[in-house]
Amino acid sequence: MLSGMMDYKNSISKKLLNQDKVDPGTFSFLEPGWWALHATAITAVYILGTMTAKKSREQM
Repeated sequence: MLSGMMDYKNSISKKLLNQDKVDPGTFSFLEPGWWALHATAITAVYILGTMTAKKSREQM
């Protein structure tokens, strides 16, 4: 009975501190890893597009 009460108290404190969710990993939606991955991908696409446009202008 005592251990059940401790589990109940722990679950309430985790809910209050918003620590009751399961962590799916570093790249979960809107976490810092997600933002870093997408910022890097967007930057890479922009650089590749700029390089491709520059090469196509040189060939004309």
